[in-house]
Amino acid sequence: MFIQIAPRVKVFVTDEQVNFIKAHSATHFKHSELSSQHAQLAKLLADKAVFVRKKLDDDVQYALNRRIRFVRNEN
Repeated sequence: MFIQIAPRVKVFVTDEQVNFIKAHSATHFKHSELSSQHAQLAKLLADKAVFVRKKLDDDVQYALNRRIRFVRNEN
């Protein structure tokens, strides 16, 4: 599945990543609240601009990028 970030920018996400996005899309969450596997997944999605990062004094807070849009698979 693709996620559109900007008018001509799309990134590919797997089914596991889509499930993680849907599970954490309601509110913001902190890096310390996640397991190690989910923390790596959140970092990867933040690198893809699906999540936005806010660096705190001793932690990192993630929130869903409000400008993204799910797009069907395209060729």
